[in-house]
Amino acid sequence: MMRAMDLAAIAAELYALAPAKFTASRNAQAKQVLADGQPLLSKQIAKLPKPSAAAWAVNVLARQRPDQLAEVLDVGAALREAQEDLDPQRMRELGQRRNALLSKVVQEARAASAGLDVKVSDAAASELDQTLRAATADPRAAEALRSGLLVRPLVSNGLEPVDLEGALAVPGAVPELAPVVKRGTPRPEEATATAATRSAAADRARKKSEEAARRRERESAEAELRDAERSQSEAEAELADADAQARAAAARASNVADELAELRRRADKLEQDLEAAKREESHAGRARRLAERLVEQERRAVGSARERLDRLS
Repeated sequence: MMRAMDLAAIAAELYALAPAKFTASRNAQAKQVLADGQPLLSKQIAKLPKPSAAAWAVNVLARQRPDQLAEVLDVGAALREAQEDLDPQRMRELGQRRNALLSKVVQEARAASAGLDVKVSDAAASELDQTLRAATADPRAAEALRSGLLVRPLVSNGLEPVDLEGALAVPGAVPELAPVVKRGTPRPEEATATAATRSAAADRARKKSEEAARRRERESAEAELRDAERSQSEAEAELADADAQARAAAARASNVADELAELRRRADKLEQDLEAAKREESHAGRARRLAERLVEQERRAVGSARERLDRLS
């Protein structure tokens, strides 16, 4: 008994974690328990299944929004009572209230999950709605949801008890409900009417659920289309900007190439002028040296002539 209690307590801690942390935490817990000398409990922990996204979101409700979950389950209990009393007016009122409440609670569950950095997809939200509906139809399913140990979504056809096989991490953690006390044995016509009423209610609930799921799917597809069209428009605008920038860059590159070609032509011309100037400088240098020699010769001639004149004076 102590081990069952320990298993339930450990499971409660594990199923409070985000799905991404579940497997590693479960394995670490099993390893620790084994090291503590409890091999059976370690094996039980190691076999705890990872909850589905919808089941995890239900567990979040049970822990973080217990009042809202209780409100849904209370409406379910009242609806079952109205079905037993064959009160169609009350059934319609409670059915409408349940639908509105389920829509609100599903959004609350998604918000609570987002607060834990976990996104609940539209498909998981649909399974969450389906699980809550099942809990409103079956008191044992309601107790399963309250436990916070759900591992898979639940389904109800509105007539038969909800299948809870494999739905809870620790089945023994949720005590069996006491048998429902019958008010009396119904007459055959009453039983037939009850079955027909429940069948009709189940059909309406199923159709509403399917319609809601299709509506959510359609809204999701429309939102996805709008996002895709907006992304396409943004991408086309970016392409147009990039194309304009590319054309401007090509024009600048062409202008720079023309300027470079012109500079190269000018450089070639300047190099030619430089060579010509160097040749002229060389010629001028030789002419200057020749002129210097001639000047020197003439100076010597002048000097000689003066000396001769002086001797004759």
